[in-house]
Amino acid sequence: MEIRQLRRFLVLAEELHFGKAAARLHIAQPALSQELKSLERALGLRLLDRTHNHVALTDAGRRLKDEAERIIQAHDAAVTAMDELRSPTRGTLKLGVAVGVAYPLLAELLSGLGSGEVAPEVDVKPAAAREGVLKLLAGDFDAIFIHAVPPRDERLGVLTLESEPMGVAVPSGSRLAGLAAVGPEDLNGQALIWLQRDGDPDVRERVLGLMMDGGMLPGPHRWSPSIATTMSLVSAGLGVSFKVPHQVVPGDPPGVVWRPFAGVSYPVPTVLVWLRNDSSPLVTQLVAQARRYVAKQA
Repeated sequence: MEIRQLRRFLVLAEELHFGKAAARLHIAQPALSQELKSLERALGLRLLDRTHNHVALTDAGRRLKDEAERIIQAHDAAVTAMDELRSPTRGTLKLGVAVGVAYPLLAELLSGLGSGEVAPEVDVKPAAAREGVLKLLAGDFDAIFIHAVPPRDERLGVLTLESEPMGVAVPSGSRLAGLAAVGPEDLNGQALIWLQRDGDPDVRERVLGLMMDGGMLPGPHRWSPSIATTMSLVSAGLGVSFKVPHQVVPGDPPGVVWRPFAGVSYPVPTVLVWLRNDSSPLVTQLVAQARRYVAKQA
């Protein structure tokens, strides 16, 4: 019994009509009839009840249909897996990426994936730190880029790619822009602009807590749908925003500038997390590329 025979039998079992099944398979109807007879002889079972104008599956035919579907699905999955080993670009890499992960970093790590002939498929979706780890463990992601080192778990591979100091984005023409570093009390009464879909609320709450512990009396909170909109609001003098340096792009006056915190230290890591037992080619390549990146920064 061959895979080809099972595929043809499945088409016939779906159509229950020799003419329609033969048309779908692009073969002659007598050839399909001979294929069925050969399969029945090999199994020693009748698979179809045939009359002049009626075709129905026997009990053996229904059982073989179920088994054939399972066998073909497993066969095709094995073929796909072997194809991916020969050509890593055929796979799809499912990535979870936290808000604010540096685009140049992602571009450098992803640009080296695949065989160099055809770029792999990369499916990128937002991922907060805790939620991202859970989705990674559940198989929804192949790897995640987040801003927190996850709790120790033997199932996880963890690599810190870089770390940036948290500071504050302020209008370039403001009093705060004239300071070399901005302390908590310098921000008293200032409106704080937050992303509405903050990928790492733990970071936000931790930084806010540290600044308030240092004496900051925060002003009203304002919300923004994106980093670009946040920068526009800061530039317009409508508030300030806690940011790492790469998220602030200086522009023409009034513009926006970034200032480090004075008296408060909060480094924000960018961390790659993957499953240790994942030996898929794209994940293996991504991790290797990430290790080279870290070595280059050292």
